[in-house]
Amino acid sequence: MAEAKLGGARPFAPFEFVIAMRYLRARRKEGGIALIAIISFLGIMLGVAALIIVLSIMNGFRYELLSQLLGAQSHVYVDVRGLTEREVEEIQGDLIGIPGVLNAGPRFDGQALFTANGQTVGAQVVGIEPADLANIDRISSAPGPGERYGLIAGSFDEFGVGNHGGDTILIGAALARRLSIEPGDEITLLAPNGSSGPFGTVPRRKAYTVGGIFTVGVHQFDQVVTFMPLEQALLFFSQDGPMTIEARVRNPVEIEQTMASVRRAVPSGTTVFDWRDQSLAFYQALQVERFAMRLILSVVILIAALNIITGLVMLVKNKGRDIAILRTMGATRGSVMRVFLLIGMLIGMVGALGGASLGFLFVLNIESIQSMIEVLTGVDPFNPEVYFLTRLPARIDPGEVTFAILFGLFSAFLAALPPAWRAARLDPVEALRYE
Repeated sequence: MAEAKLGGARPFAPFEFVIAMRYLRARRKEGGIALIAIISFLGIMLGVAALIIVLSIMNGFRYELLSQLLGAQSHVYVDVRGLTEREVEEIQGDLIGIPGVLNAGPRFDGQALFTANGQTVGAQVVGIEPADLANIDRISSAPGPGERYGLIAGSFDEFGVGNHGGDTILIGAALARRLSIEPGDEITLLAPNGSSGPFGTVPRRKAYTVGGIFTVGVHQFDQVVTFMPLEQALLFFSQDGPMTIEARVRNPVEIEQTMASVRRAVPSGTTVFDWRDQSLAFYQALQVERFAMRLILSVVILIAALNIITGLVMLVKNKGRDIAILRTMGATRGSVMRVFLLIGMLIGMVGALGGASLGFLFVLNIESIQSMIEVLTGVDPFNPEVYFLTRLPARIDPGEVTFAILFGLFSAFLAALPPAWRAARLDPVEALRYE
């Protein structure tokens, strides 16, 4: 009867779980692997926790960095060079009518040399309508409580006031520090394309007043970008019209659907691109870094799971007599193999779930941990003067957590497979020969 019951049992029958749990709980002197199982469990738990913590912090940095960068620049770009004024206005109207688009307006980008206090620096001039710039809070508005971005000095009131847009510009904080200037100071701009004379092309030169200094929290942006009223920019660079119509969207991270609507709205043959193309190297660097960290920490989990092989090999050797008895009672090779696979999978499952819990606790209490480290070491591990953030950012991504847990289980399965296969191939006659 026993033979029929074991032989005809379905896969992962209750008796297989009972045997697996009995072997896991067995003490070392009884041929068990309790100590090695605990070490394997701790290794997988710490590996999964590290994967979740690191990826959550990276997601937080990525979110904050993209929020700062995308909060200051445009998200969708439509090249309108060579089009008539009427065509440009029609494209602008069509973009504004697309669901998800917050605003759209003409832009002109040019390069110029900035001279002040004996310093000369090259920077980018962005010509923009004052009303459009007013919609970008990270540049035109004063910082709120606890914020480190916005118009940190000066005022936006004079921007666009005067003939042809006026002579007031806004510059980035890093550029202002390099030129040692403050709001109200004059700065001279030199355009590369000037008027022709008997001695060749003479660069166009004009003095402007610094109306305000802004920061978006991204040093590269603050160092090279300056905003000028569009009409004044077209006059200074001797241009007939804007280069692009640029739009800002509600969700710039998930921009594919909006881009599809934009391409349908603009005339055929018009060049359309988004912020990912504009900052391609930066976007690709974020993706590569994310993939590399996931790969490295996955290898850590895989190495931790290798302890399971050691434990199960010893268990198979110690339980050779038990395996032979099970086989003679009618247990199939598959049943024996599943018993040892279950042992490895149980270790992996408990370790992965424990690691996920530990990772959640760390991420949810990351500010307290940061404060504790600061108290113990006397050093702020996340100086806001350097990172432009008041706290260490961390965002839990359900997809990353799921990946960490599943990879922990998968690693345990791979580690348990060779010893389980060896146990299934054990010959009962050979195992009982010397008993």
